[in-house]
Amino acid sequence: MTSRVVIVGGGIAGLSAAEALSRTGVFHRGEMQVVVAESRRNTGGRAGSFVESRSGQTVDYCQHVAMGCCTTLLDLLQRMGLLDRFQCYSELTFYHPQHGFSRFRPSRWLPPPLHLSSALSSLKHLSRKNQREIRAALWRLMRTPESELIDVTASVWLQANGQSEDTLERFWDVILISALGDIPKRVSMAAARKVMIDGFAGARHASDVWVPRRPLSEIFGDGFRKPLDQRGVAFELGHAVRELNWNAESNRWTIERSGAESLLADHVIVATPWHVSRRWFPEIWGEQSTSFSSSPITGLHLWLDRSLTPMPHVVMVGTLAQWFFQDPIQTIGNASPTEGVYHQVVISGQHARSDWPKEKLVSQVVRELSEAFPKAGMPKVLKSRVVTDPHAVFSVSPETQVRRPASKTSCPGLHLAGDAVATGWPATMEGAAISGQLAANSVLESLVARGTEELSVPKELKRGWLARQMIR
Repeated sequence: MTSRVVIVGGGIAGLSAAEALSRTGVFHRGEMQVVVAESRRNTGGRAGSFVESRSGQTVDYCQHVAMGCCTTLLDLLQRMGLLDRFQCYSELTFYHPQHGFSRFRPSRWLPPPLHLSSALSSLKHLSRKNQREIRAALWRLMRTPESELIDVTASVWLQANGQSEDTLERFWDVILISALGDIPKRVSMAAARKVMIDGFAGARHASDVWVPRRPLSEIFGDGFRKPLDQRGVAFELGHAVRELNWNAESNRWTIERSGAESLLADHVIVATPWHVSRRWFPEIWGEQSTSFSSSPITGLHLWLDRSLTPMPHVVMVGTLAQWFFQDPIQTIGNASPTEGVYHQVVISGQHARSDWPKEKLVSQVVRELSEAFPKAGMPKVLKSRVVTDPHAVFSVSPETQVRRPASKTSCPGLHLAGDAVATGWPATMEGAAISGQLAANSVLESLVARGTEELSVPKELKRGWLARQMIR
C-alpha cells in the first residue's frame, strides 16, 4: 500500500522535508510518494530572487547568510552538493562612524566559549567597560537555563544583569536585531540565548559566516529541485493552494488549487509561512492579537558607479544601515558605465525611520556608505530598488515563544514545517531546515503507528531511531 505525502510550500522547510523523506527505505521501496506543491514557478520561498529589468541581473530579494552554528542547514547543503555555492568567512568586519573598522575573529586555539574573548577585545567601538559588561552577561547567560528566560524580554534581562544603555546599543542591539529580526525590547531572552550560547559560543567555528556565491533562486531552485526530482520527488509548481479539507470517510486530505486539479494525500506537511498556515488552521496558531506577529526586513539594492571597498561585507554599527554586502566577484574600478557595481544594504525590524520614503532611505544609506569608505569618493547611484517584506520573519516575543506549535498536530495526517514551528531556533534558514526534518520525522512516526500489515516499515524506525537514522 502506497502512502502519498504532499508538502505544501517549496521553501527551505518544504525542501528539507522532501529531502529527508526521499532518503528513507519507505520511499526507496515505492511505499511512499512525495509531492511538493508550490504556488510560485520556482522553489525557494522567501530565499528567492528577482531579475533586474534593465541589466537582466539576478538579484536576491534580501541577502541571506548562514552561520557556522547552522549545522542542519550546512549538512543539508552538503548532501545536496550545494555547499560550494557558499563562501565561508572566518571573520567579520565591524564599522562604527566614530571608531572606524574592527576585525572580529574568534581564536582558533582557545576552547569555546573562551575563543570569543579576544574577538570582543578587538572591537574598537566597545570600551573596556562595555567588554566587562558583555563578558559578565555571557557568563551569567551560560549558567541560566532556557526555561527561565522564555517569559522575559531580552532588554529586561540584560538591564537586570548589568548591561548599560551604551553596551546595549553598541553590542546587543547589533547582534540580536540581525539574528532575531527585531529589537531586544520585543524579543524573548530565550531566543537570544539560543543565538548567543548555543550558537556563537557553542563551538569554535560557530561564528563563521556563509554567504551565497550564487543567486538564491538558483541554489534553492534548480539546485535542490533537480536532484530531488531524480530521486523521484514530484513537483507541482505555479498553482496556489486554496483549501485543505480532511475527508473522514476516505481518511485522506483533498488539496484544492487554483487553476489545477486537486491533490489527494494521506499526509500533508504544511510548510508555508506561519501567517499563511494560520489562515487554514487558526486553532493551531491562535489569534494574531494574542500570539504571532511579523517583523519586516528591508533590502536596499544599489547599483553604484564604483565599488566602495574590496571587503565583501561589513556589519554597520550606529547607522541606519545594519549589514553591507558587495558582490565578491566585483572589485574596485570595474563598474560598467551603464549597469554599475551592485551593493546591498540590509535593515531588519521596525525602526525610527521605517516610514521614510524609499528615496530618502537610499539617500541616507548612500551618505553613510560614503562616510564609511571615503577613499572611494562620493558614489553616484545609477539605479536602486528597495524591497521590504513585512512578513520576512516572525517576532520572537515571549508570547510567541510559548505558542509555537510542534510539527506533529492533533489533526489526522497533518504536520507542520516552517521556521515558526517549535524548533528552538528563531526565524532563520537553520530553523526552517530543522522544521522540515521534524515534519518528515512526524510523518514516519505516523506510518509506523499504522502497523506493518499496511506498510512495510524498517525495523530501525520502530526502535526510535527516527530522528537520527532517517536523516543520515
